[in-house]
Amino acid sequence: MRLKEIIELTGTMKLLTGLHIGAGNDEIKIGGIDNPVVRDPVTNEPYIPGSSVKGKMRFLLEWFLGKVDIKKDGSPFSDTKDTTEEAKAILKIFGISGSEENKIGPARASFYDLFLTEETKELLKSRVGALMTEDKAEVMVNRITGTGKNPRHTERVPAGAEFSFKLVYKVFDDEDEKLFKYLLKGLKLLEIDGLGGNVSRGYGKVKFTELKKKNLISKEEESIDLEKLEL
Repeated sequence: MRLKEIIELTGTMKLLTGLHIGAGNDEIKIGGIDNPVVRDPVTNEPYIPGSSVKGKMRFLLEWFLGKVDIKKDGSPFSDTKDTTEEAKAILKIFGISGSEENKIGPARASFYDLFLTEETKELLKSRVGALMTEDKAEVMVNRITGTGKNPRHTERVPAGAEFSFKLVYKVFDDEDEKLFKYLLKGLKLLEIDGLGGNVSRGYGKVKFTELKKKNLISKEEESIDLEKLEL
């Protein structure tokens, strides 16, 4: 196995609705946020972990390609004996468990953490303050009386915020190059569905813009338009 190509995919992820990726909170303060967002421990700025993007993309692709068997235990696909192109795409792009026999090599895709663009930082500081987030209050509605109770506060990165997006895809053989299309399908599915928590309540709608695919070895570069991509 020899590394033939290294493809870098870069662009911008724009939030169409508020995004919440939780950090966990061991202490609930009176009048405070119940569900804080994850923040960079050095800058205290909100960011999107690459693992969140990777995990949601894999989840969506597994369901879209029919690699989840709910008749058994509902576990996602992980059987390396499946030789279909779709199965190979999932395993090669995202990798397999260390406990399984590995005949496909390392995970082809490396997902980087997404950080706010400089323009977005300045915009959010001027509009929502130094924390650069919003407080989304929600209530539980009694389905009989129609009245609300027990307000819960969720911290979100506001709609309109933009994050710098980057991933690297390694090509070891001709088949790897062909499977790159599934990576783009995963991004398209992410746009259709959403990212982070509470997607069913309208959170986390995103859009990828200015996507560029660059071969770091040959220096060839091309633009990617997900609008034209067929699933």
